[in-house]
Amino acid sequence: MPNLRTASFVLAALVLPGLVLPGLQAQVPVKDAAELRKQLDRLQVVGSVLYVAAHPDDENTGLLAALSKGRNLRTAYLAITRGGGGQNLIGPELGDGLAAIRTQELLAARRIDGAEQFFTSAVDFGFSKTAAESLRIWNHDRVLGDVVRTIRAFRPDVIITRFPPDERAGHGHHTASAMLAIEAFKAAADPARYPEQIQAGLRPWQATRLLWNHFRFSDDAPKPAPGSLRFQVGSYDPLLGRSYGELAAESRSQHRSQGFGVLAQRGEREESFELLAGKPAREDLFDGVDLAWSRFKGTEKVAEALKETRAANPVDRPGSLRPWLLRALRELRALPADLQREPLIQAKTAEVEEALRMALGLWVEAIADRQQVSPGGPLTVNAAVLPRSGEPLSLQSLRLEAVGPQGVQTLEDRADGQALADNTPRKAAFTLTLPKDTRLTQPHWLGGPGAAAWAGLPESPAPLRLRVRLASPSAPADAFDVCVPVQYRFRDPVLGERYQPLAVVPPALVALGDPVLVFEGAGAKPLRLKIVAGAAGATGRVRLPAPKGWQVEPAEQPFQLRQMGEERELAFRVTPPAGTASAELRPEVDAGSGFAPARSLLKLDHPHIPLQTLLPEVKVRLERFDLKHNGHRIGYVMGAGDEIPQALRRIGYEVELLSDEALAREDLARFDAIVLGIRAYNTRPALLSLKDRLHAYVAAGGTEVVLYTVNTGFPDINAAMVTDAIGPYPFKVGRKRITDETVPVRFLQPGHSVFHWPNELTARDFEGWIQERSLYHAEGWDARYTPLLGMADPGEAADNGALIVAQHGKGTYVYTGLAFFRQLPDGVPGATRLFANLLALGHAHD
Repeated sequence: MPNLRTASFVLAALVLPGLVLPGLQAQVPVKDAAELRKQLDRLQVVGSVLYVAAHPDDENTGLLAALSKGRNLRTAYLAITRGGGGQNLIGPELGDGLAAIRTQELLAARRIDGAEQFFTSAVDFGFSKTAAESLRIWNHDRVLGDVVRTIRAFRPDVIITRFPPDERAGHGHHTASAMLAIEAFKAAADPARYPEQIQAGLRPWQATRLLWNHFRFSDDAPKPAPGSLRFQVGSYDPLLGRSYGELAAESRSQHRSQGFGVLAQRGEREESFELLAGKPAREDLFDGVDLAWSRFKGTEKVAEALKETRAANPVDRPGSLRPWLLRALRELRALPADLQREPLIQAKTAEVEEALRMALGLWVEAIADRQQVSPGGPLTVNAAVLPRSGEPLSLQSLRLEAVGPQGVQTLEDRADGQALADNTPRKAAFTLTLPKDTRLTQPHWLGGPGAAAWAGLPESPAPLRLRVRLASPSAPADAFDVCVPVQYRFRDPVLGERYQPLAVVPPALVALGDPVLVFEGAGAKPLRLKIVAGAAGATGRVRLPAPKGWQVEPAEQPFQLRQMGEERELAFRVTPPAGTASAELRPEVDAGSGFAPARSLLKLDHPHIPLQTLLPEVKVRLERFDLKHNGHRIGYVMGAGDEIPQALRRIGYEVELLSDEALAREDLARFDAIVLGIRAYNTRPALLSLKDRLHAYVAAGGTEVVLYTVNTGFPDINAAMVTDAIGPYPFKVGRKRITDETVPVRFLQPGHSVFHWPNELTARDFEGWIQERSLYHAEGWDARYTPLLGMADPGEAADNGALIVAQHGKGTYVYTGLAFFRQLPDGVPGATRLFANLLALGHAHD
């Protein structure tokens, strides 16, 4: 998890005396004696490095681990985006939901490799072929300002990019990330650039050098040019019992949504670097950089105290380090105010406090009696403080705090002053009514509270936290604080003890059965929604303001819910205009404080990351267009996960999800068409043998539609295809994609039934598509396939592999890279009509 020492330069109100544990949202375990020794080693080194790339999973985890764990440098990764424009191998989440997952995957990776994590405000809008497009869509000046702010706040000695600033980067986002780093390297040192940051308290900063970390994704990749800087990342660390390559593999394997589980590399491995800006280096990345405390005048006593602490480290009695660590903390607090504002000094202060907690075996927790609460609702927080070192320690106070963008509010402060018994928990219960102005737990980067105050941080701080003040009985003036987030703890019958972040939600939530309502004619349709009580005794009204030309009846309805979690379904009728139309319906809720946009509750629960609670505003897309379909019974072979089955059901299809057993044993002839969802051939190993049964189904007269799969070319990563023979005749899955969803599309076979039955298609059916047109096209296909669509991104040659069909026996086989997984769930009319025609190919000549 990120730590509040990284937050300190963003929100001054969070820079409070004392230890803030490195979890904004999660409980942090006490580490062992070997980790304590690593922490003491780290305290001797005063230097920092910032790594810059475009997406989650772009970072070089081997280099991050070697810099953080090996060289003991403060190390951070700045990801320009959160990766919401990519695909998802572990579920149906896309967009904001995927961005939340990938943010947490980065934080899971950082907990392993020891680096910190930052972001800019740029949104991942999908694959981009040019840096110019990326910078235009991101808003170059704003995102450059984000990078400049991070550099000025973090003040790295060295900055490293993952990618070069040219087409070798292979992706417009990649190239743009390097270009931004180069520009920010100079702009961060210029007080005339982004002067509002200077006025807010940041200072100009000139890093010593900017380097490009050559990327070599295989051992047979081209060797770096002579004279390149080299850095060993394969060393073994006896304290960790692992090499940095092994740490790197575990770290990188946290990117599960992208299928980036990797094998560990053991043995020597070098990274190489090329100077992009700044002072050249001859031997080492940090040539000419003072990495000792001597870089800061007046810190001699701090350096001496930390050196003596390291020398005194007893592995079997770490608690005896308490006097040395308290002395180091005292010397740090005695530094002049200007030095205490230095990010490196702040980081080292937090590291001393964390070492103190480790040495004392100190466990502090704050456990809520429920996972979900609403402003104004009741809450009990059970606190416990447990020292386990045998060293005397007294508890001075317990303070429950609410954390908001404007600062920290004390909810209850209890003095204590009593000695703590070793290995015996001191418990206390706080029973309170949550203030009505407590912020909701919508992430700040998704429009929740704190968008400005916490800009650049990976996640918002927990809404509530416990601050515990402790001291040595012999030196009460040397008190130190430990802060932990308030969390919910429960027993999972399989996984055991689990923690979840406390979620603050509205008193009344709205759940939609379907966020899209499609009208195939002029008749009205019901819209059903559920009101869900986020708190007991939720009462109020729901209204649906009708878009122009549409009618909603009734306009509003009351609700009354007695218990938290209670649901009530409300039915409305929506009447469309007479002709083709699109609109958006935004429900509003009044739960006693006036009408406000309705919010839904979206929980992202995956075992490798903490539970994520999102509170998106409720929106219903309304689409009125002509739609016909023939062939109603569809079998669906789910792949990595998508929402196409729900999209098909909403327009009248019967969709049955097919297991491997069903594919192997059941009569497939009962289906009018069978669809293989996105990346099915990456995620369903049984298809290696079951593909033959699918092709036999086609030969007997069925229709098989295969949505895109990914051929990585690397059999050990990204869930390689289970077989290359996915069609009845040979073809290959390539890497070609059309990223501009607005480009015109040519009908290569205008007379083909796919363009005429049951829906008559025109060029207008390719308008209004979202994010991207097509990806992972077919190539090298057998002559028995017919390509149907031609398209090209601006400035590129046309490609015909987005949609190919073949007659096989009595039936039809289809492979398509068209981005139906984005279009159909969003109700895009033309894409829906085209897909209906594909499903009807088996009936085109009935």
